[in-house]
Amino acid sequence: MSQTTNLTALEDIADIRTGFTFREKIEEVSVSEGTAHVAQIKDVRAMWEATSSSLIPVHQLPLIRWEGKDKAFVAPGAVLLPSRGTKGGYFRASCLVPDDAASLPTVVSSQFLVITPKEGVLPEFLCWSLNRPAMQYWLSEGAGSQGTNLVMLSTKVAREIKLEMPSLVTQQKILRLNQLWEQEQQLTQALLKNREDMLQGMFQQLLQEKNV
Repeated sequence: MSQTTNLTALEDIADIRTGFTFREKIEEVSVSEGTAHVAQIKDVRAMWEATSSSLIPVHQLPLIRWEGKDKAFVAPGAVLLPSRGTKGGYFRASCLVPDDAASLPTVVSSQFLVITPKEGVLPEFLCWSLNRPAMQYWLSEGAGSQGTNLVMLSTKVAREIKLEMPSLVTQQKILRLNQLWEQEQQLTQALLKNREDMLQGMFQQLLQEKNV
């Protein structure tokens, strides 16, 4: 017996817009000079590769000297989805989380779509939904487009993305399980790194021993 699935268009559960278009190269500055944090693909991706987590503490983002308008600021709770890349490339969603250590606003570059969930949708759950394997495959393979290696995800296409939207209780249960899974991944990576360091030390010691 087939099961019915409650699919909802992304535009019905979130507001979607593009990030800010910088006219010149982004110049990162020191803590003493910075007036805003900036989210770029290279930094967001590096965070994910280092932690296996899609949550972004704002204070860990680079700083810039911001002289633009406040309307470009993006509040915690926004989900960032890459808007461009190559087929098979990086299209993981990330979520800006409230951060007590961050006292400055955040500007998101136009490399991302900024997705702000509406009431009844947890940002972390929306992020998790967009990162599910089937959705990631669809996004990274061109989001429905054909004939080019360059993937451009427009707000129009993003609005039409269909996602399963359970109750808040179910969202929270899924997020708890996912948190445990991410913690297990981090622990496994740490154990593997410690093992590698130990073995490298043993290899070096053996190389330095005199042949008997």
